[in-house]
Amino acid sequence: MLPHTQQPYSYHFEEISKYNVQLNYFERLWAAWYAYMGNDVLATGIMSFLMHEIVYFGRSLPWMIIDRIPAMNKYKIQNVRFAPLFNLCWV
Repeated sequence: MLPHTQQPYSYHFEEISKYNVQLNYFERLWAAWYAYMGNDVLATGIMSFLMHEIVYFGRSLPWMIIDRIPAMNKYKIQNVRFAPLFNLCWV
């Protein structure tokens, strides 16, 4: 629970769903998030950070899965990849 509210997120979602039937599911989730947080700047900042991280790291997830499939090894350009030594990078 946040300090400004005694109600859980699910309560806000149910209340918004009750009175805003024209909103789709994701819009109701979004509106409930703002109602639950109580601070628009904080709610926007946290949600935009989370969405950025999901997209940023999620885009590489399929390639990490493909890299583990043995049948895909024949399509690799580099068999072994070495990270450059730290002292060589910063000379």
